[in-house]
Amino acid sequence: MFRDSRGIVHTVSSADPLADLPPGAALALQRALLDPPRDRVLDLGSVLERCGAARELLERWQDAFFVCLPGHVDLDEEARYAAAAGLSLSEVETGYDGDEDDGRPAEEDDEYDLRVDLAEPGEEDPRRLLPEQLVLVLERELLLLPLRIRLEALVAATDLVTEWTELMSDREKLLGHLVLAHGQPQRALRHEALVSRHARLHHLSGPTH
Repeated sequence: MFRDSRGIVHTVSSADPLADLPPGAALALQRALLDPPRDRVLDLGSVLERCGAARELLERWQDAFFVCLPGHVDLDEEARYAAAAGLSLSEVETGYDGDEDDGRPAEEDDEYDLRVDLAEPGEEDPRRLLPEQLVLVLERELLLLPLRIRLEALVAATDLVTEWTELMSDREKLLGHLVLAHGQPQRALRHEALVSRHARLHHLSGPTH
């Protein structure tokens, strides 16, 4: 991650979200979102609801990240980080056509109140739908990361949850994934059964796509 002279944040993320995500966070997400229930029939609606809540929480934390960025930009330091990513800061600034609002200094952004994350979850708080242990692990594994890699990890976690959500919500895509990615030929089964099978495979193999 680096910023240009306008304060706009640029990230260089891996194509694979798991490459930018701490293993502990990936495993916690898998256990909370993919692992099959032990004592009840799978409720696909609840699974997708938890995935949506996890994605919303991660997006809120991304908002908080931008609010908390220091207002001052040390261009020499930013140029070094850009060079480490194989980029020229001046070329990035010259060719950048993005929305300038993305780079607003922290003091100009009053849409996110950091005190929200210190309060008990309310009716609209995504944490209300998530296991407490998942939230605790994600806070430790993601929010305590150094500033320079925190955003990439938050984006990676969001991308991973999005991939899982899209996969589990589409029966045909999930069936193809089980056959092609996991080498598990399947008969024409109910959607919930495919989701359970996918979860069991991940339970054995760990977090993957």
